[in-house]
Amino acid sequence: MKSIVFFDLEINPKTEKILDLGAIKNDDSYLHTRSIKEFEQFIQATDFIAGHNIIKHDLTYLEKKELNQSNFSKKIIDTLYFSPLLFPKKPYHRLVKDDKIQTDEKNNPLNDSKKAQELFFDECNAFNKLAENLKAIFYNLLKDKKEFRDFFIFVNYQNNDNGISHIVQLIFNHFQKKFCSRANLIKIIQNYPIELAYALALINCNDKYSIIPAWVIMTYSNVEKAMHLLRNNPCLEGCDYCDEALNVEKGLRQYFGFDSFRSYGGEDLQRQAAQSAIQNKSLLAIFPTGGGKSVTFQVPALMEGENVRGLTVVISPLQSLMKDQVDNLEKNQITDAVTVNGLLDPIERKKSLERVQNGSAFLLYISPESLRSKSIERLLLGRKIVRFVIDEAHCFSTWGHDFRVDYLYIGDFIKSLQENKNLEYPIPVSCFTATAKRQVIEDIREYFKSKLGLNLELFRSKVARTNLNYRVFERNKDEEKYSFIRDLIQEKKHCPTIIYVSRIRQTSVLADKLTSDGFEARAYHGKMKAEDRIKNQNAFIKGEVPIIVATSAFGMGVDKKDV
Repeated sequence: MKSIVFFDLEINPKTEKILDLGAIKNDDSYLHTRSIKEFEQFIQATDFIAGHNIIKHDLTYLEKKELNQSNFSKKIIDTLYFSPLLFPKKPYHRLVKDDKIQTDEKNNPLNDSKKAQELFFDECNAFNKLAENLKAIFYNLLKDKKEFRDFFIFVNYQNNDNGISHIVQLIFNHFQKKFCSRANLIKIIQNYPIELAYALALINCNDKYSIIPAWVIMTYSNVEKAMHLLRNNPCLEGCDYCDEALNVEKGLRQYFGFDSFRSYGGEDLQRQAAQSAIQNKSLLAIFPTGGGKSVTFQVPALMEGENVRGLTVVISPLQSLMKDQVDNLEKNQITDAVTVNGLLDPIERKKSLERVQNGSAFLLYISPESLRSKSIERLLLGRKIVRFVIDEAHCFSTWGHDFRVDYLYIGDFIKSLQENKNLEYPIPVSCFTATAKRQVIEDIREYFKSKLGLNLELFRSKVARTNLNYRVFERNKDEEKYSFIRDLIQEKKHCPTIIYVSRIRQTSVLADKLTSDGFEARAYHGKMKAEDRIKNQNAFIKGEVPIIVATSAFGMGVDKKDV
């Protein structure tokens, strides 16, 4: 049997001094010491040196200690790199959390060495159980890569090398209809062999909530590109995979049960915008309030979540919209969306962040201010971001009625994220607004062109709303206004009503006055405590309270059909 030693170090990162060292051989003899000489003697007769995350970490420190160079000519096996290949299915291997070995004892190198040994032999067993085609695929892609080659030597695996066409045929045979049949596999194999291996492992596990670990994305940034080229790059001719997995009409039926998208003035702009997103284009859609903007980006987001385990980030200034959209998706049995905003308590916020991190969320709703949070930045660096959706996009323009300075940071954040992830291609953007003047449209398109080099395709519905009626009743004195409002409510006694006021103080004054007159009402404004806002909003949405008196902080995007 081949001799192999597993080791781990504890190091002072400032001084690079080795504080503790543990090692164990496959005959169960072990060493726990601070002495480099003792470690050299212990590993002298072994064929392989192994551990978890040793190539980029432990070995670099040992090499600086001028150890006997013969020890570094030994074959090196790092369990870190094979773990996502052989345990891609959530919850992954029980000993590994992202790139870390999980142990019960803190800072114990010997214990970590034992865990690495256990993980390694589990990896050997997992590899031996793979389908022969998959073994051959991994071997041919990785056999000459230092992170992987010595593992194949240890398990005595070889496969006839018949060139790149042989690998292509192996992949197409094993993954029939699981990615685009016109994907340029030769180019992907030549340029991104490691990234392709990780992508294929994830596709093979067939679990929609399993994701590529964050450390893989950060180490091999083109793994996102490999996944995109395989499963998120629709071919023009059509194939079995693209016709099924990238068909927006089928996605609409699957997630929402609708047979067709909504049309505006006889134009199927909603379908066109959704299809444009599936084709990875950036767009600006001007659709009326209540006209189905959310479905336009939710369908592609859910499809891309399943296809490439991607995350769509929805940026909105309206906290009520975020909560309402997540709740409405859950009513449709869709639990793949979360929000992170000021209405959440610390426990809820933590759960939302965890769901984004572990891959069980495909949609993340956040405010533009959240992009300045380091925790949000770290979170997004660890996921494949397929699209940024910006709601209320008129906020970009100083010509708009609701210009927000924080919106101008969105482009800078996306650019920084792309640079930190070393992406070769830009993350597409979808902008949505209900109304926009010509100058506002030009401002939005120019912003993304100058910041990110994106050309936003325009989808614009007609301004006229045939399903709405507007009437103006002029009343000068406050008492006249109040009496008139009360009469209107009395006429529509069983109809849920939103009364908008211009000042915060008016919300509570008017709500209290209506309640004292026998019309139960609640107030809502942006300066209220989060728990009070949630309580009042939920009471109105659920029909427990018929009247809400609010500033413009309430109502946009709230899905309540009987208002």
